[in-house]
Amino acid sequence: MRKGVVAVLYIHPLFGRGIAQLLQGDDLSVTCLQTDGAFNPDEVKRLRPHAIVAECSGDDAFIRDLLPKLPPVLLIEVHLEDNVMDVHYRRQVASASSEDLLEAVLLGVNRDSELLAAS
Repeated sequence: MRKGVVAVLYIHPLFGRGIAQLLQGDDLSVTCLQTDGAFNPDEVKRLRPHAIVAECSGDDAFIRDLLPKLPPVLLIEVHLEDNVMDVHYRRQVASASSEDLLEAVLLGVNRDSELLAAS
């Protein structure tokens, strides 16, 4: 079984480095992508992530526009201003709370692995 793959989409480099450091470990491979003007959603698709963690700031129009272009996996929107996370699973809102980020990511990785094993 392959390692859990997590893509981190960030605006601020400190966020990307911090989330990568939090998640990096034996069971997870983390790749950070800055969502600047040169960002291409196909980069995320090529990674085939089990989960995506996205930094959200202010207007969430960027994520709403990006959502249909991303693979239908666990997406965790981190809203730093409000200290909350919105968790989407297969493009459906799963929860909106301040749950533990690592726990949410591992849940997504495990769900995706179980679906792949069953198919």
